[in-house]
Amino acid sequence: MEWYDIRKRSEKLRPVSIVIGGRGIGKTYSALSFLLETGKPFLYLRNTDKQMSLCASAFGNPFKKVASDLERDVTMKAAGEIYVVKEAETVIGYGAALSTFENLRGVDLSDVEYVLFDEFIENRKLSFKQGSAFMNLYETINRNRELEGRPPLVCILLSNAQRLNNPILADLGLIPVIEDMIRNLVRLRITKEYYIELPESSVSAAKSETALYKLAAGSRYADEALRNEFANDSFFNVGKKPLQEFRPVCALDGIFIYRHKSGPAYYCCRSRAEVMEYDSGDHGAIFNRLYGIRLRAAYAAGNLFFSEFTIKCDIVEKLKL
Repeated sequence: MEWYDIRKRSEKLRPVSIVIGGRGIGKTYSALSFLLETGKPFLYLRNTDKQMSLCASAFGNPFKKVASDLERDVTMKAAGEIYVVKEAETVIGYGAALSTFENLRGVDLSDVEYVLFDEFIENRKLSFKQGSAFMNLYETINRNRELEGRPPLVCILLSNAQRLNNPILADLGLIPVIEDMIRNLVRLRITKEYYIELPESSVSAAKSETALYKLAAGSRYADEALRNEFANDSFFNVGKKPLQEFRPVCALDGIFIYRHKSGPAYYCCRSRAEVMEYDSGDHGAIFNRLYGIRLRAAYAAGNLFFSEFTIKCDIVEKLKL
């Protein structure tokens, strides 16, 4: 049984490094080990202050297991709106909640070399704009280091496959990338800017034989935890269609809606056409009155198709489907 170990990939990490994998395969443990072993200042990040306050307790200290195995004394304590990670009395890193980082834009974190964002995807709607908050955090910490000839900040984002429709992934334009990886069974994709890994692990196979997962076999929970599938997302009716079989009808916020020339199907994509274009903010009510009922009916009948997952998420939200 081989545990996932990000330390074996350390030379390949990029400014944005994303690892989405099954539960308990070693993602967080190996990432924390990596941070401690580099000896460089880091920032441990979670979404909310409630999560961070728990991490700053003896009960929730994320470093507890790895520090014990390495025979090191690592603790995290609150210090106002931020947290400090100490080994004995020496500060070796910091902690923060993304939700409160807006208040910390003026802080100097130029010494930070790595950010570890643990459990960045959540299966709930957060009370703040996660995507823009993450961008602001990266800009605040990275500052002008690249202009000064220094390497860029490396952010390691870890999660289980809870939901692909995540604001950070959306704002970085990475949802279509991961969607393509899933469709083509690609486990690793690296460019100059990003590192994305959807690891498989023999640990998941072993865990499938334990009592909990035998009981939960076939459930959404098991699909996410063991099979690394985005079980809370539906890819139904998502895929490219031959556009010549459709005629353009209208557009909403840059998404063009076509109807099949000889059938009841509608198709939503980004291929432009000469049609009336609506803005959901100013003209949302007009669009809804003219097209809302028929598009909802088509969706209910399984006749509303989408060229990509992000378009489906957008249309489903705007039509309140």
